[in-house]
Amino acid sequence: MSVQYPDKRVKRTKENFRSTLLSLMEEKNFSEITITEIVKAADYNRGTFYAHYKSKEDVLEEIIDEMFEKMTEAFRKPYLQLSVVDLEELSSHSIVLFYHFLENKKFYKLMLSSKVNVNFREKMIKKLVQLFREDYSEFTYTEVDPEINIKLFNTYQVHGIIGLILEWIDHDFPYSPAYMGDQLIHILSFYMKKVVINKVDD
Repeated sequence: MSVQYPDKRVKRTKENFRSTLLSLMEEKNFSEITITEIVKAADYNRGTFYAHYKSKEDVLEEIIDEMFEKMTEAFRKPYLQLSVVDLEELSSHSIVLFYHFLENKKFYKLMLSSKVNVNFREKMIKKLVQLFREDYSEFTYTEVDPEINIKLFNTYQVHGIIGLILEWIDHDFPYSPAYMGDQLIHILSFYMKKVVINKVDD
């Protein structure tokens, strides 16, 4: 059976609703935006809106899901064809996740601002933790205190990396993506040598 792709007009209409909502969110709090404002700014009617969405929250959720798909692709790119990652051989430029955040700077700054009260920060953290847990099978360390619980140490490292990313965004990207990638490799390789990758389903 052939794959059914959405009508181009439907795709274009939904893209217009999504871009319109983001534009409105730059001007006012998400909670204050109405469906009427969205359809008026997008130059559609309410019937067209409700043919595709139940609420403005549905539009925003679709925007977030789409961005998280791009984030997932960027996260996995350095090891997409690998079963083991040797940190000593990893290039800082290959960690394209930082480039993803910078390329979508406007979106992430907006979503992490006080204007958007939809727990985006928590959703982003949860998604990144999920990617680490699903994709990384085993860590090979150079030296670890035998008294340290490795599972807890891995959790510490994962949340440390996420905290580093969020602080970089919150402080308006003060360093280049290449510098951030280089620092991440040095930080990880301080204790870790290799990472075994789980098979990622396409």
